[in-house]
Amino acid sequence: MAKDPVTSLDQIIKGLVPKVMKVVQEHSKRLWDHTVSRHLTGGTAADRLGRRTGALARSTRPLQVRLDGNKVTGGLAFGAEYAGVHIGPAGSQVTIRPKNKKFLAIPLAAAKTAAGVARGGPLDGIWGPTFIAKGIIFGFSGGTKGTQSKTPIPLFVLKRSVVVPRRVHPKEHLLDWAKPQFMADLSKIVKVD
Repeated sequence: MAKDPVTSLDQIIKGLVPKVMKVVQEHSKRLWDHTVSRHLTGGTAADRLGRRTGALARSTRPLQVRLDGNKVTGGLAFGAEYAGVHIGPAGSQVTIRPKNKKFLAIPLAAAKTAAGVARGGPLDGIWGPTFIAKGIIFGFSGGTKGTQSKTPIPLFVLKRSVVVPRRVHPKEHLLDWAKPQFMADLSKIVKVD
Protein backbone atom coordinates (compact mmCIF):
# COMPACT_ATOMS: atom_id res chain seq x y z
CA MET A 1 0.00 0.00 0.00
CA ALA A 2 1.29 3.46 -0.93
CA LYS A 3 2.33 5.96 1.75
CA ASP A 4 -0.23 8.55 2.75
CA PRO A 5 0.85 11.76 0.95
CA VAL A 6 -0.37 14.03 3.79
CA THR A 7 1.64 12.06 6.36
CA SER A 8 4.70 12.11 4.09
CA LEU A 9 4.39 15.87 3.62
CA ASP A 10 4.07 16.40 7.39
CA GLN A 11 7.23 14.34 7.96
CA ILE A 12 9.14 16.36 5.33
CA ILE A 13 8.04 19.63 6.93
CA LYS A 14 8.97 18.41 10.44
CA GLY A 15 12.41 17.49 9.11
CA LEU A 16 12.86 20.87 7.42
CA VAL A 17 11.95 23.07 10.40
CA PRO A 18 15.13 22.41 12.45
CA LYS A 19 17.27 22.89 9.34
CA VAL A 20 15.57 26.19 8.50
CA MET A 21 15.94 27.33 12.12
CA LYS A 22 19.66 26.54 11.96
CA VAL A 23 20.09 28.57 8.75
CA VAL A 24 18.17 31.52 10.23
CA GLN A 25 20.30 31.35 13.38
CA GLU A 26 23.57 31.25 11.39
CA HIS A 27 22.51 34.20 9.26
CA SER A 28 21.30 36.22 12.24
CA LYS A 29 24.79 35.85 13.72
CA ARG A 30 26.38 36.60 10.34
CA LEU A 31 24.27 39.76 9.99
CA TRP A 32 25.19 40.82 13.54
CA ASP A 33 28.90 40.34 12.87
CA HIS A 34 28.69 42.26 9.57
CA THR A 35 26.72 45.12 11.14
CA VAL A 36 29.09 45.60 14.06
CA SER A 37 32.29 45.18 12.07
CA ARG A 38 31.22 47.22 9.03
CA HIS A 39 28.65 49.79 10.09
CA LEU A 40 29.31 50.38 13.82
CA THR A 41 33.08 50.20 13.87
CA GLY A 42 34.10 53.85 13.56
CA GLY A 43 35.22 56.20 10.87
CA THR A 44 32.06 58.14 10.04
CA ALA A 45 30.96 57.67 6.41
CA ALA A 46 27.68 57.55 4.50
CA ASP A 47 26.99 54.02 5.82
CA ARG A 48 29.18 53.93 8.92
CA LEU A 49 28.96 55.45 12.39
CA GLY A 50 31.89 56.85 14.30
CA ARG A 51 32.44 54.90 17.50
CA ARG A 52 32.71 56.93 20.66
CA THR A 53 31.58 54.92 23.65
CA GLY A 54 30.81 51.69 21.79
CA ALA A 55 27.41 51.41 23.52
CA LEU A 56 25.46 50.94 20.27
CA ALA A 57 27.79 48.19 19.04
CA ARG A 58 27.75 46.42 22.44
CA SER A 59 23.95 46.54 22.61
CA THR A 60 23.49 45.08 19.11
CA ARG A 61 22.66 41.37 19.23
CA PRO A 62 21.33 38.59 17.00
CA LEU A 63 17.75 37.70 17.94
CA GLN A 64 16.93 34.29 19.37
CA VAL A 65 15.47 32.17 16.55
CA ARG A 66 11.84 31.22 17.19
CA LEU A 67 9.15 29.16 15.57
CA ASP A 68 5.84 31.07 15.60
CA GLY A 69 3.16 28.86 14.05
CA ASN A 70 4.56 28.13 10.62
CA LYS A 71 7.06 31.04 10.65
CA VAL A 72 10.70 30.88 11.63
CA THR A 73 11.89 34.29 12.86
CA GLY A 74 15.32 35.66 13.67
CA GLY A 75 17.29 38.78 12.88
CA LEU A 76 19.05 41.58 14.66
CA ALA A 77 18.21 43.86 17.59
CA PHE A 78 19.71 47.24 18.45
CA GLY A 79 19.49 47.66 22.23
CA ALA A 80 20.61 51.27 22.63
CA GLU A 81 17.65 53.62 23.00
CA TYR A 82 19.20 56.05 20.52
CA ALA A 83 19.67 53.44 17.75
CA GLY A 84 16.67 54.83 15.85
CA VAL A 85 18.54 58.09 15.39
CA HIS A 86 21.25 56.31 13.37
CA ILE A 87 19.45 53.26 11.91
CA GLY A 88 16.74 54.01 9.37
CA PRO A 89 15.91 54.78 5.76
CA ALA A 90 18.81 56.17 3.71
CA GLY A 91 18.61 59.92 3.22
CA SER A 92 16.31 60.44 6.19
CA GLN A 93 17.26 62.60 9.13
CA VAL A 94 16.31 62.92 12.76
CA THR A 95 15.96 66.33 14.41
CA ILE A 96 16.96 66.35 18.06
CA ARG A 97 15.49 69.05 20.29
CA PRO A 98 15.94 69.66 24.01
CA LYS A 99 13.34 67.98 26.21
CA ASN A 100 13.23 70.26 29.23
CA LYS A 101 15.68 73.08 28.48
CA LYS A 102 15.77 75.84 25.88
CA PHE A 103 18.98 74.69 24.20
CA LEU A 104 21.12 71.65 23.52
CA ALA A 105 24.71 72.04 24.70
CA ILE A 106 26.96 70.52 22.05
CA PRO A 107 30.46 69.83 23.40
CA LEU A 108 33.39 71.42 21.58
CA ALA A 109 36.90 69.92 21.42
CA ALA A 110 38.00 71.15 24.87
CA ALA A 111 34.96 69.49 26.50
CA LYS A 112 35.54 66.07 24.89
CA THR A 113 37.89 63.16 25.40
CA ALA A 114 40.16 62.00 22.58
CA ALA A 115 37.42 59.52 21.57
CA GLY A 116 34.92 62.37 21.20
CA VAL A 117 32.90 61.69 24.35
CA ALA A 118 31.81 64.66 26.47
CA ARG A 119 33.80 64.92 29.72
CA GLY A 120 30.75 66.28 31.49
CA GLY A 121 27.79 68.58 31.06
CA PRO A 122 27.81 72.37 30.97
CA LEU A 123 26.48 72.56 34.54
CA ASP A 124 29.22 70.35 35.99
CA GLY A 125 31.65 72.10 38.30
CA ILE A 126 34.70 70.72 36.49
CA TRP A 127 34.80 73.72 34.13
CA GLY A 128 35.35 76.28 36.86
CA PRO A 129 33.40 79.51 36.53
CA THR A 130 31.46 79.63 33.25
CA PHE A 131 29.72 82.27 31.20
CA ILE A 132 27.79 82.44 27.91
CA ALA A 133 28.76 84.71 25.02
CA LYS A 134 27.34 84.57 21.49
CA GLY A 135 25.77 81.16 22.03
CA ILE A 136 28.92 79.54 23.41
CA ILE A 137 29.57 78.44 26.99
CA PHE A 138 33.07 79.35 28.11
CA GLY A 139 34.91 78.11 31.17
CA PHE A 140 38.33 78.47 32.77
CA SER A 141 39.16 74.81 33.24
CA GLY A 142 39.71 72.06 30.69
CA GLY A 143 37.89 69.58 32.90
CA THR A 144 40.91 68.21 34.72
CA LYS A 145 41.71 68.83 38.36
CA GLY A 146 43.90 71.81 39.03
CA THR A 147 44.13 72.96 35.42
CA GLN A 148 43.05 76.58 35.28
CA SER A 149 43.37 78.92 32.34
CA LYS A 150 43.67 82.69 32.50
CA THR A 151 41.78 82.99 29.22
CA PRO A 152 38.31 81.54 28.70
CA ILE A 153 38.05 78.15 26.94
CA PRO A 154 35.10 77.54 24.57
CA LEU A 155 33.39 74.39 25.88
CA PHE A 156 29.85 74.06 24.49
CA VAL A 157 27.87 75.63 21.68
CA LEU A 158 24.17 76.16 22.35
CA LYS A 159 21.72 75.00 19.66
CA ARG A 160 17.93 74.90 19.56
CA SER A 161 18.13 71.64 17.59
CA VAL A 162 20.53 69.45 15.63
CA VAL A 163 19.85 67.32 12.57
CA VAL A 164 21.44 63.86 12.46
CA PRO A 165 21.48 61.91 9.18
CA ARG A 166 20.60 58.23 9.43
CA ARG A 167 23.59 56.25 8.20
CA VAL A 168 22.62 52.57 8.33
CA HIS A 169 19.64 51.63 6.15
CA PRO A 170 18.08 48.35 7.36
CA LYS A 171 17.12 47.17 3.87
CA GLU A 172 19.95 48.49 1.67
CA HIS A 173 22.88 47.97 4.03
CA LEU A 174 21.73 44.95 6.03
CA LEU A 175 18.96 42.86 4.42
CA ASP A 176 20.14 43.28 0.83
CA TRP A 177 23.65 42.30 1.96
CA ALA A 178 22.43 39.16 3.77
CA LYS A 179 19.74 37.98 1.34
CA PRO A 180 21.79 36.33 -1.47
CA GLN A 181 23.75 34.00 0.82
CA PHE A 182 20.68 33.37 3.00
CA MET A 183 18.60 32.32 -0.03
CA ALA A 184 21.45 30.13 -1.32
CA ASP A 185 21.74 28.34 2.04
CA LEU A 186 17.95 27.86 2.25
CA SER A 187 17.80 26.44 -1.27
CA LYS A 188 20.43 23.82 -0.32
CA ILE A 189 18.21 22.34 2.39
CA VAL A 190 14.99 22.48 0.38
CA LYS A 191 16.31 20.56 -2.64
CA VAL A 192 14.47 17.30 -3.14
CA ASP A 193 16.32 14.43 -4.79
